[in-house]
Amino acid sequence: MESLKEIITFMNIDSRLDLKAVAVSHILSLTGCSDARSLIYKCPEVIEKLLKLTVDNEGTIAKDALLAIVNLSADEEGANTILEKAPNLVVECIKFILDENCALADAWAMILSNISRTELLAKRVMNDIQSSEDKLLEKLVSAFTRVDFNKKNCHLNYLGPIFSNLSQTSEGRSKFCNLETKLLSRLLPFIYHEDSLIRRGGAVGLLKNICFDSSRHSWLMTDEDVNVLAHILLPLAGPEEYTDEENDKFPVDLQYLGADKKRESDPDLRKMLLESLAQLCATRKVRDFLRAKGTYEILRELHKFECSEDGDKACLMACENVVDILIRTEEEIGEDNLKDLDIPNELADKFEKMDSNLIET
Repeated sequence: MESLKEIITFMNIDSRLDLKAVAVSHILSLTGCSDARSLIYKCPEVIEKLLKLTVDNEGTIAKDALLAIVNLSADEEGANTILEKAPNLVVECIKFILDENCALADAWAMILSNISRTELLAKRVMNDIQSSEDKLLEKLVSAFTRVDFNKKNCHLNYLGPIFSNLSQTSEGRSKFCNLETKLLSRLLPFIYHEDSLIRRGGAVGLLKNICFDSSRHSWLMTDEDVNVLAHILLPLAGPEEYTDEENDKFPVDLQYLGADKKRESDPDLRKMLLESLAQLCATRKVRDFLRAKGTYEILRELHKFECSEDGDKACLMACENVVDILIRTEEEIGEDNLKDLDIPNELADKFEKMDSNLIET
């Protein structure tokens, strides 16, 4: 602790350049260690100094200070501490992200992603965004959808996880599903963004969170601009051939896919897409829609893939969970809304443990 206090004496804007650079570089190296980060949280003056140095005139110092904040904000404790010391941080992050000539916009986006990761933090960030009259969320979506937005070679991929984080909140879901701004329909195509796993993951996470809200299921299925089912099934589909009768059932985007069609390669994203489908299976109306649109047929072929050596056990189980619902008749299911079923906590814990054991074997 004493050594930290000595170091921060050199971390002022007007400190000697060489001493300041060494001090910030040293702090940056410490933030890579969890024990050191815990020590820094107990000395919040370090965070105050780093925040001020993120706009230092010397680019290297500003970058190191910013990267240190990125590392510190990765922990929930650090994120809370940083927000306490910088209550205007959310708006500041967005200001730099939206600056087309900011060479450190990606680092600012990483910070905003970190400080919105948990649902509680996401609510705080969403409140700050909504308190502004500048339509900040709409502007962030516009920047994200313009791949060449930043002129300093910043890709802004971490806006994807930010959108996913914010959709944990009811306020966030309402903003993304707004019929006038159509933010969701603008973001869903990034589910197929081959150049960035981070962008794809953000788009899939956003979709999954919105699918948890059963009040929106009917709209998600029927709105032509959103076209959610196609966005879920297309990444799960591979180069398999289907009969003409099966193709006729599929959404238009999935009909007669070529032999070069590639399935989503990341198992975590495939699992999230399957979990989105599982949420959509909540009501009978949507279950009937899924069956009519050939969802089972796509999952039948996905199941074969997940059973192969290239497949994934967690994805296989998620796939079987959805298939198990779709192949049953509604009389067998016996419930219009599956979310109305009251499953005792001890049974839910038992099922979760059984699933974990099956995945590990």
